[in-house]
Parts: sequence; structure tokens; C-alpha cells
Amino acid sequence: MADIDATYSAAIISTLLVLLAAAMVSDLRTHRIPNIILAPALSVALLVHTLHGGADGLIMAAAGFALGLVMLLPLYVVGGMAAGDVKLLGVVGCFLGPLGAVAAGMATMMVGAIFGSVAIAWRRIRPALEIHAIQVSSPPTGRIHAGAALSSLRSKDRSTCIAYAPAIAAGTLAALWYIGFLPEQFPG
Repeated sequence: MADIDATYSAAIISTLLVLLAAAMVSDLRTHRIPNIILAPALSVALLVHTLHGGADGLIMAAAGFALGLVMLLPLYVVGGMAAGDVKLLGVVGCFLGPLGAVAAGMATMMVGAIFGSVAIAWRRIRPALEIHAIQVSSPPTGRIHAGAALSSLRSKDRSTCIAYAPAIAAGTLAALWYIGFLPEQFPG
């Protein structure tokens, strides 16, 4: 039985880490987390939990999925988050069950608040830094063109999206540590 539990845990943690890595890469590159990443991971989570725990395992996985979705759904409804982020936390909840879903969701919201604050601060500071860099690198006669540089910077399309998959990944890792999953998997 211990070997089955170790195999079960390894399957869960390995698949979850691959999911989080793929979601982060996709979100950072395209600001999307496509269903082609989420659907297979959801299927694996449901299958592994059902094979290991039968109907009870399936119910726990489904409850974790529902809780993960519900935790971020209000942010999606008000337009503060994309559907892929909501579905990603739902799939994470499917892997971790209800307790893990709540822990991952709470940690994700805390990490996301920090990431969001940093992103907002960077967006406010960046134009001034870019203008300063233009002024410093321009010859003295070119300094009069700083106003043109500023209008050029303002006209650039600046995305207001924040890739949230890194926050979900960090929150999930924190939840795994909190519920005691990581120390068993990665001792020392």
C-alpha cells in the first residue's frame, strides 16, 4: 500500500508541476492559458484520483475543482481576471482536493496582490526611466526631442494584462508546502 501511495503522490505532484510550468510559459508569452493545456491535466487528475480512491476520490477531486473555480470566479465576473486563470486554479484544486484548493486559492490571492502591486508600480515608473535613458543617451543637441520621445512612449500599446499563472504557481507551491505535500516529495 505504501508503494501505491508513493506512486499516487508522485503522479499527482509531477503532473501538477508540469501543468503549472506549461501554464506559466503560455501566460507569460501570450497572456492566455489554453484549454489544450488544462483539459488533459484535468483528465489526469480525475483519473488518478478515481483510480486511487474510487468514487470518494472522484468526489474529492470534483469538490477541489469546484472550490478552485469559485475562489477566482468573482474576479473574472468583474473583469479583473481571464477565464484561463480561473480554470487553472480549478484544475489545481482538482489535483489537491478541497483543502488544497482553498490553501492554493488563498496563497494565490496573496501572491497575486504582491505581483499586481509591483506591476502597477513598474508601469508608473517605467516611462520616466525610459525618458531619462533617452535623454542620457542623446547628444546634448538632441535633448529638445525628449517631448517627442515622451509622446512616442505614450502612444505605444501597453498591455494592462498581468500574467496571473505565476501567482497561481507560487500559491500552489505554498499550498503544497502548507498541507505537507512537498516535504514528503522533496525531502531535505
